[in-house]
Amino acid sequence: MSGMKNFNINIASTRALILFDAAAKTGSFSRAAEFAHVGQPAISHSVRQLESSLGVKLFHRLHRGVELTSAGEILAQRVSAGLLEIRTGIEEVQSKKMTPQRITLLVSTSLASYWLMPRLGRFKLSCSEIDLRCITMDTDRDVPLAEFDLCIALGSKQWSNMQRWWFADEELFPVCSPDYLAGHELLKQPENLINHELLHLEEHYHSRFDWKKWFTHFEIYHRQLPSGWTSNDYSIVIQAALEGQGVAIGWRHIVQPLVEQGLLVRPLKHSIKTDNPFFISAPAGDELSQSAIVLRDWLIVEMANSD
Repeated sequence: MSGMKNFNINIASTRALILFDAAAKTGSFSRAAEFAHVGQPAISHSVRQLESSLGVKLFHRLHRGVELTSAGEILAQRVSAGLLEIRTGIEEVQSKKMTPQRITLLVSTSLASYWLMPRLGRFKLSCSEIDLRCITMDTDRDVPLAEFDLCIALGSKQWSNMQRWWFADEELFPVCSPDYLAGHELLKQPENLINHELLHLEEHYHSRFDWKKWFTHFEIYHRQLPSGWTSNDYSIVIQAALEGQGVAIGWRHIVQPLVEQGLLVRPLKHSIKTDNPFFISAPAGDELSQSAIVLRDWLIVEMANSD
């Protein structure tokens, strides 16, 4: 390699240099052996090995110890400095391993509650080097002002100062509790929903779908939809559906686990797939850290596996 001098790797083993350093610091082969947790013969052998390889005498053997020669002084200073650098490097690497990098993920309350939370244990096992900070926001108005590494916004707005990656297609269908369905009129067509308790989401973001858009999609037009229970928090809308309060619009990537568990049911086979997918976003001006890349890829794979 350019700029590197040839070095005879046979001139000294790392162990010999470490034991030489111990002898140089203690001024005694016996104390060096105690310090290094080896026998005194190992110290003597290592020093003789170095002296033979280098062709110089490193210690004056005295009656009550040893004393560095001038050549030994030079080598001791260099070896001590080198070992200190190695120890510092090892400590820095261990520090990085022991201190997980914190990554902030901004998501809606509903996605955090019903999709992310059940997967957090698996994430911690596979990505223990990441300290995940999850914050929720149920409006997309302030997303550009928020501080985060990655974001999965509720609305459909696109920001020019964001980079993004596909996360999930948008598919939606009505959901309700099994008890609610058992106690109400059988649903066969989308228009039958007009006679049911509809749970409404009061949106604070660029709208995706609401009940009006649902009925319009199936060419069902009414001057006024039936009034019903309303919340500005989708997780509360889903909770109302779980409690048997009515029928909610269910976004597949959020409610499918609840359907698979039998906590919610689909009263109709009809669903709507749009060309307006959900994205993982990040500030465009910042290069993603390695931890953010790991989290992004994990989110995408988890969503793909949940289909």
